[in-house]
Amino acid sequence: SKTFTTQETMTNAHSARDWFLKTAGDEKHVAKHFAALSTNGKAVGEFGIDTANMFEFWDWVGGRYSLWSAIGLSVILSVGFDNFVELLSGAHALDKHFSTTAPEKNLPVLLALIGIWYNNFFGAETEAILPYDQYMKRIADYFQQGTME
Repeated sequence: SKTFTTQETMTNAHSARDWFLKTAGDEKHVAKHFAALSTNGKAVGEFGIDTANMFEFWDWVGGRYSLWSAIGLSVILSVGFDNFVELLSGAHALDKHFSTTAPEKNLPVLLALIGIWYNNFFGAETEAILPYDQYMKRIADYFQQGTME
């Protein structure tokens, strides 16, 4: 958790710590066996995690969907490092496309202009992102975070 206060993150963290302590016994073991991704070293330390085991990132980085930051560690653990490198390569390719392609062929620019067009000329104040599979149920949240940032 960026702030180490997000309710669902802290619920999971407390559940993991409780499960761990049933075997480990002593809370001092949390410090050396847990790691955190956060901007809030004070809260991480108060939870019992050694801040030397904290992957920090800047406070201006967005929250849970900012996979390009240290938050991406959970993605790496899920999909594997090689796949994460491919993801970063794809992001780099899009960044390069955006910075080097003329506006009339630039996909991010065209998508932004379409959004402005629909808003200004059709009065469309909402946007629907409809995932086609249960595994993508959180994709709308990801896009919402990106749009709001």
